[in-house]
Amino acid sequence: MKNKHLFFSLLMVLASLLNACHKPLFISSHTNHFYTISNQYAADSAMVQMLRPYKIGVDTQMQVVIGYSDVPLTKAQPESTLGNFMADAQLKKAQSIDRKVVGSVVNYGGVRLPYVAPGALTRGKMYELMPFDNVLTIVEMPGSDLRQFCDFMATRKGWPISGITYVIKDKSAADILVDGLPINDNVVYKVAMGDYIANGGDNADFIRPLKRKNTGVFIRDAMIEYVEQLQAKNIHLHPNIEKRVQYAE
Repeated sequence: MKNKHLFFSLLMVLASLLNACHKPLFISSHTNHFYTISNQYAADSAMVQMLRPYKIGVDTQMQVVIGYSDVPLTKAQPESTLGNFMADAQLKKAQSIDRKVVGSVVNYGGVRLPYVAPGALTRGKMYELMPFDNVLTIVEMPGSDLRQFCDFMATRKGWPISGITYVIKDKSAADILVDGLPINDNVVYKVAMGDYIANGGDNADFIRPLKRKNTGVFIRDAMIEYVEQLQAKNIHLHPNIEKRVQYAE
């Protein structure tokens, strides 16, 4: 037994010595080069072959038609059909989780397509619209903070919203209505948004300290579900411009 302990001790000492003698390696130099990917480069046939079965599987899922739109979906400010659809889908999902949610905001930069043609809507198109795994988050906003948020959006020419309306006047939000009623600074409103904004993204730092609930639902999945639920009732998507955000006359 003593010999075994001695052998183990010697082995540990030897390992320590070898480790101590190991010379650390550092990168002495490196060069950078910018490669532009274009059609002038031939596809790597081995890579294409390796990815083929995965591509087939993904394409099969992405090409599934989940519903239809009767109107073109366009991205614009201060309000747009595409933005209204996304904000409405987000609000409906949030309200299915918490009935006290009264509003929904989508950051304008998060809408990743400028236009979706009327007709069939595929699962893949929803991924193009919202390629990021942004998570639906319900934030508890005192009226004063929601007013600040509306001012914040007004200075940025308006973001997609649902359940909230306001008028942009002198780069500020005026005549703010929440669920059809004038905003009250003493009321705490539950507002749905992506976790990116809830965590202060796009310089919305004032939202970060506020109490929130991470629903664990991807906003993209909420959009897919919204369209699928309409289709199950044989209803086509048909968002309109409703003066949710408008400039003062």
